[in-house]
Amino acid sequence: MASVLSRLFGLHKYDATSRSDASQVSNLPEPDSRSLSTSPLAEPAPNTLRPVENWCHPFKDTRDPLMQLTQLAKAVAGYYPLGRSGLWHGGVHFDSGTAGTLKQSSVHCLADGEVVAYRIDTDSPTTAYFDKDRTIEKPFSRNFVLVRHHLQPPKIESSLDTPPSLTFYSLYMHLQDWAKYQKDSTLARPKFWPEHPTFRVKQTANDVLPGQPEQLGLKVYNKSHGQLIDFLPRGAEVAISGTGPFRKLESSLGPAKLLNPDGSIKGYLSTQVLKHPDRNETRISSSKRTVNVRAEPVIADNVIFDLPLESEATVSGEGEFRKLERINQYVHFDSLESAIEPVATDQIVVLDQPVAIKAGDLIGHLGLYQDGGANQPDEKLHLETFSGDDVEEFIEASRLWAQRLPEKDRTWLKLPMGTPVVPPEGNTTAALLQASSASSPRSAADLLVPKKLLDDLPADRKIQVPASPTRKARTWYYLKHLLHDADNNLLDGWVCEEPGVTPWVSPWAWEGYDVIIDYSRPKHLLASFLSTIGRFSDEERERYRAIAEKDDKGPMKRRLYEIIGRNPDGTLTVSELLAALERPAHAQSISQMILYKESEWFQQPKIWDALDELLGHSGSTPHLNWLAEKQRIAQMGWWREVAEKVGLPSWGSAYHFHPIGLVGIFSSNRFKFSLETMKSIYPTLREDRYGDLQKIADELNANLDFFKLDTPLRRAHFFAQIKQETGEDLSVDESFAYKSSALIDLFSYFRSNPEEAGRYGYKIKTEKIKENGAPMTRVDYEAIANGAYGGRTELGNRGVSSGDGWRYRGRGLKQLTGLHNYTLFQRWHSKYSAQWPNDNADFVVNPDLLLEMKYAVRSAASFWLNNELYKIADKGSALDVVDSITTVVNKHTASHPDRREYFVDLLRKGSLN
Repeated sequence: MASVLSRLFGLHKYDATSRSDASQVSNLPEPDSRSLSTSPLAEPAPNTLRPVENWCHPFKDTRDPLMQLTQLAKAVAGYYPLGRSGLWHGGVHFDSGTAGTLKQSSVHCLADGEVVAYRIDTDSPTTAYFDKDRTIEKPFSRNFVLVRHHLQPPKIESSLDTPPSLTFYSLYMHLQDWAKYQKDSTLARPKFWPEHPTFRVKQTANDVLPGQPEQLGLKVYNKSHGQLIDFLPRGAEVAISGTGPFRKLESSLGPAKLLNPDGSIKGYLSTQVLKHPDRNETRISSSKRTVNVRAEPVIADNVIFDLPLESEATVSGEGEFRKLERINQYVHFDSLESAIEPVATDQIVVLDQPVAIKAGDLIGHLGLYQDGGANQPDEKLHLETFSGDDVEEFIEASRLWAQRLPEKDRTWLKLPMGTPVVPPEGNTTAALLQASSASSPRSAADLLVPKKLLDDLPADRKIQVPASPTRKARTWYYLKHLLHDADNNLLDGWVCEEPGVTPWVSPWAWEGYDVIIDYSRPKHLLASFLSTIGRFSDEERERYRAIAEKDDKGPMKRRLYEIIGRNPDGTLTVSELLAALERPAHAQSISQMILYKESEWFQQPKIWDALDELLGHSGSTPHLNWLAEKQRIAQMGWWREVAEKVGLPSWGSAYHFHPIGLVGIFSSNRFKFSLETMKSIYPTLREDRYGDLQKIADELNANLDFFKLDTPLRRAHFFAQIKQETGEDLSVDESFAYKSSALIDLFSYFRSNPEEAGRYGYKIKTEKIKENGAPMTRVDYEAIANGAYGGRTELGNRGVSSGDGWRYRGRGLKQLTGLHNYTLFQRWHSKYSAQWPNDNADFVVNPDLLLEMKYAVRSAASFWLNNELYKIADKGSALDVVDSITTVVNKHTASHPDRREYFVDLLRKGSLN
């Protein structure tokens, strides 16, 4: 809350003569202590919360974590652990100052966890500030989301010991108002708000209405992947049913051209085009591509609509023509969004049942916040991370645990203070660098450098020196803008990574972190600040010296002085703090301060009343802007209403972590599938399928360790197989477009029934034309699938007539096939339901779910895990290892050479490293 007072001190102090009517302050909003909770005494259940596996920058910044830290120096106000006003600040701000290099359009969750509380006002309240003879209403968003997380080191293989753990929270403050979501349907809504049964066409739906290219929306089809029969504009509300990528429209009886004003459907169909004229529900069947819908039940010039083949219709009546009652319509589900709304507005909502959330999921959008002395409101995010657990005990246990973790988990290189930084001089060799190191400038602070940053350096900025009889192998790295000297000048040059000198450390060792317990109050901080900036007279400085020194000599300030590198003389200025934040080593050291302090969001009026005298407020000379500010502070508090219900201490104090530092130390070296990664695997895939690639990447990233795809070698072996199974066009639905002769060659059923091969298979490949001159239809594909797979007992399928061959045809990234395999996958998915909470999909009942990318990925992962293919992958990159995996995936395939080629190509590209 440092920004609360950041500009206040420049405001005019109104006395009783300049504005004697202090009652005007009463127009300010009263603190809202309401909170909504169906279980006010709900106990937290952190043991049921899965440990964090994934991390994400709040704005998905992909730069290295050191740059992410120094970026924060650009904020207008609100630094960690002090704000521009010199007051304690438990988080960091993102605002107009940081917006230049970040896409701050939406805020994303820092880590896997669960949403436990939030508040969203319909419209943010305002505070009335006084400027000379006028009153200015300034908005302040008090909207927030609170997420609970479970932090735990990885388990040690072959050990039954339980790793230490910590419950921590992330807070996202000053978010967008509900009214903005209501006015702007393009604004994505957080998924932890509950869904309503209605859906609407997304504002990003890009289907074009034929003949009207300016009209964008969503095409309506006569069946899944079928023919266009109608069109929905963006924002249209619909009701749907079913599962899979295409869902049935329930809110309309048919295409708009056939609807009467009252919503009923008009038109008649000839019984000759009905596949089952004796049934009310039937399909359209004809030798033509479309059939006529007539206005009247007569053969006359009264055609009002052309209905595509294979359309599903409900009809009534008897005779030569049947009355239309309904035409089934289907829409692309991913082009719809549910009508998501918060549980309640204008009050605190504490969730009785927390909602699971993944790292990178949408939290919300930046709201407006106008400081007391600011001329304009700013879009701002206040971000915090804190814990009510015993952090000192956890860190001590975590450090001991880190000593037992394997070497691969040590992913940060420590360059200790005094590391030589050798300037580049012409043709650099390791020998020259070594000779020059003794006389080179030395770094003035410790610095941890993430392994990924070093690995990603270009080849000309790395020199590897092999081991010799007298010296271990080492590597020289050319680093720019990371280290600095004793005068705070940045040093560019070569540094040496050498065993025993520059150690590799694990994030779980918490290298450089200190827990600081500081009990200074705002009164102490403000007295120090006002003294430092020269706002006190000599008499005031002497009067407040004692309380100012409580802050100046306190543990928080002492540590800041140590980092900045000067004596604690009580004049720590904002400019000095910002200069430190611009240096990576200093910014990192500040981010390693864990501060045990009272939360800014714990409402204690007395601690703010204690500032009255310092700010010149009294009963006879009221400082109206300070009174207004205290009202604002009270309005923003939430701790008292939330803390005990979610597992936080009721007394308001907690251990505060630097949020970006925390994300950076655990996420910097973790491989992430990106859209570019997926495009490198499927380089010829059409652009309109990139959304599917992103969905695959999201699912893999959310479960990377669980799927045991945590090494480049495993990922390369996995996708060498997947690419062969799905083809270059990423097909997750098995095609049954076979030539008649091929059916006889491939499947015993058609060898025994060649007349059926001729009836269902194509003769002419172009447009898949059969012997009778008609193109293949779904009827043909179903018949082929049932003939090919029906009665296959090894697949668990029942007879040809059961329909199991088509119902359980190959789907997913690994082409899961047969009732038996669908059942096994169903059991596996249920067994590991904790991995995807609230996802109770039934693949036996709804096998088309496998066409959704997240389930397509999981089905392949289940096979990979159940058959322990990752263990084979760990044997190396030899081609016989590829063959060993291929034999498990498809023993009788002739595609061994293709899978080897895919594997070699993936390794060569290096996109999975």
